[in-house]
Amino acid sequence: MVAGGIVDGEDIMVPGGPAGQTWLRLFRPLGVPGPLPVVIYVHGGDAAFSDADTHRQAFRMAAAVQAAVVVVDYALSPNARIPVAVEENYVAATWIAQHGGEHGLDGTRIAVGSDSSGVDMANELMLMTDARGGPDLAAHVLWSSRATAVLRAALAA
Repeated sequence: MVAGGIVDGEDIMVPGGPAGQTWLRLFRPLGVPGPLPVVIYVHGGDAAFSDADTHRQAFRMAAAVQAAVVVVDYALSPNARIPVAVEENYVAATWIAQHGGEHGLDGTRIAVGSDSSGVDMANELMLMTDARGGPDLAAHVLWSSRATAVLRAALAA
């Protein structure tokens, strides 16, 4: 939870991926009626569940865009090789599209946002969803202060 009650967080384990399960952290802006559009935030930092910079970025994104932000706790290199982390992000996108409604998410309005160190993996995710026939992703945005308007437009109902 962010000071002032702006964003709430929830950890979710979903089936699938190279290890058989994939962990997600879901950030939601409080007081925004659902189902919420979703931004999958592809970070380039340390483990998603323990990295303060990743959390701050997800908090800011959720509050600015008024969307849920999903951060995948994907396997990091050098312990895991490509395409493990990309597959885990794909599992997250597919789960959101198919089961996000059970958690107040709109599985028809999914975008990908990344920081500069996660942009290559976000690109791979976009290519993977195209090659595999879905799920449909509304946009891929390199996160910056100006990205808010692009994400809001892409995720508009």
